[in-house]
Amino acid sequence: MDHALAEPLDARDVLREVFGHTEFRAGQEAAVHALLAGGDAVVLLPTGAGKSLCYQVPAVVARRRGHGTTVVVSPLIALMQDQVGALTARGVAAAAINSHQDEDEQRAVITSFLRGELALLYVSPERATLDSFKRLLARVPIALLAIDEAHCISQWGHDFRPEYLRLHELREVVDVPTIALTATATPRVMAEIVGALALRAPTIVRGDFSRPNLRFSVQHLRSDAARLDAVIEACERAGLRGRGGQGRAIVYCSTRKKTETVAAALTSAGFAASHYHAGRTALARARAQSAFGLGRTRVLVATSAFGMGVDYADVRVLVHLQAPGSLEAYYQEAGRGGRDGRPANCI
Repeated sequence: MDHALAEPLDARDVLREVFGHTEFRAGQEAAVHALLAGGDAVVLLPTGAGKSLCYQVPAVVARRRGHGTTVVVSPLIALMQDQVGALTARGVAAAAINSHQDEDEQRAVITSFLRGELALLYVSPERATLDSFKRLLARVPIALLAIDEAHCISQWGHDFRPEYLRLHELREVVDVPTIALTATATPRVMAEIVGALALRAPTIVRGDFSRPNLRFSVQHLRSDAARLDAVIEACERAGLRGRGGQGRAIVYCSTRKKTETVAAALTSAGFAASHYHAGRTALARARAQSAFGLGRTRVLVATSAFGMGVDYADVRVLVHLQAPGSLEAYYQEAGRGGRDGRPANCI
């Protein structure tokens, strides 16, 4: 079965006309060409390097050529909503099915999907592995599969989202080019991704993970009081006191209780701070993230639950109050600083 979708020129046309870029960034073009040639790909690029374009461009090309819909598996509803919103604003027919929608909304998306009206459909791994969804896939021309946050397939990730280990079942329903994308993967995890998804001789794209605008430092402090003083000092130096102004900070703590006490202390010290952890209600978490995103709070104290899909340009300070569980986890969390290319302190 020939899955070749288009010539590279089509991809450049789409990149320019739809996404407003004249050139691909490093790594993007190799992934795009692999999919358009009918092959599989694994993409390991730092957050902010434009991973999503690696499947969005081929998806639009495929749609223009009548090859069908690209199905994107994504673990976070907020991330799906952001991507769908950005795509529809650019005139791309994209939609998501998620648990925040009522039955009528879900039915409308499924109807559009079955009619072949969508270039991209976003679903969670839990929905993607349902028999009912796989029956839907069998009724519609599918161009590509994209698996985002693919490190969830690995040993630590599938504890978080076990359905990732079943995504290879989709390829038994639709035998199409597949791309797996992540910002965090050791060579062992990369091998796990390839094996678990049954990828065939995939093109491997690895980006440059150096971040010269990040300043890394370690402070050896014996007491909680000293750690808190250091957090306050770092936020003070970054000009984060008060509600107005530019920049923000993320403070990672290893326990839920610690996030609450540190956020309360920062608030008492005159900072607009809030806390985020998995023990809070979904509404409370959404409000904390929204306030931080809108700049109403400038310091967010969080556990690692504040993780995938976090993308704020102006995080000037990123503090780990305790050491994270692994170097891989540290790189991912510290890498949320300085996304705008300006200096950030990771402490």
